[in-house]
Amino acid sequence: MVSSLPPAIDPSIASLLGRVWPRLPDVAARAGALGFPWAAVSTPFIRREGERVVGHVGVIELPLVLAGRPVRVASIHAVCTDPERRGHGVGAALMEEALAACAQRYATVVLTTEIPDFYARFGFRVVREHAFARTLPEAARRPSRARRLTEAPDDVALLRRLLEGRAPVSERLGSLEAGSVFLVALLLTWGDLSRLHYHATLDVATVHEVRDRTLVLYDVVGAVIPPLDTLLDAIGADADRIVTFFSPDRLGEGFEPVPWDAGRAAAHGDAWFAGLMVHGPLPGDGDPLMLPPLSRT
Repeated sequence: MVSSLPPAIDPSIASLLGRVWPRLPDVAARAGALGFPWAAVSTPFIRREGERVVGHVGVIELPLVLAGRPVRVASIHAVCTDPERRGHGVGAALMEEALAACAQRYATVVLTTEIPDFYARFGFRVVREHAFARTLPEAARRPSRARRLTEAPDDVALLRRLLEGRAPVSERLGSLEAGSVFLVALLLTWGDLSRLHYHATLDVATVHEVRDRTLVLYDVVGAVIPPLDTLLDAIGADADRIVTFFSPDRLGEGFEPVPWDAGRAAAHGDAWFAGLMVHGPLPGDGDPLMLPPLSRT
């Protein structure tokens, strides 16, 4: 009998990842149990010493829309070396190996990192990112009719349908990724689905929260991205201001770009941010943009 279970991360790879990022193996296993298998989308480049994996570089194919055109880029993630083997060139050798493999299939490779100097030596450059903000008109907000999605089977099936048929949240830089990256990023960032809301009248899910009368919008997932007024009516947030962590070109006018970096993110209370770096062309990178948080590997 052929097993219908999603592929699991190799235990020896999971062991290394857990030594570096203790939460990652459990989150990946949890996403896999919900039908969003990390191991099915990530190609590992590894070094072994005996049975022990001492180095890892992962590559994920990320379907994006860039400057209005669908493209597939390689996304580097989970670059790590066993703490006892650092300083011996393991990570650098694996990066060279992974990039050589990527060069055969992809014009563009992206990654997010807090240590840009390490990746600059491999030809990556920093792309300056922006959040987008605007004030909201004074208007009576109706109570939200949205419901929070959970890990219950029906909710997971609903989320899968929305992700599989999603439109890009932005024509400047949006994702068409079908869910494994989205769910792992969601669980790593917040530990649950509590910021994921479904709006039945729009057949759209939003990832959002309200902080100090600011509506913080991380992503919108659906076959159609509604205009801002329609979305605000569905969300029902009592807020004076909105900040989006994606280019809001599909929401409407009036947004101002705000340069974003790790310092601003920390002051804002967001731990998910790590700077975007690119190897190869990135159409539209002269314009203010951001790779959405739940598309970052």
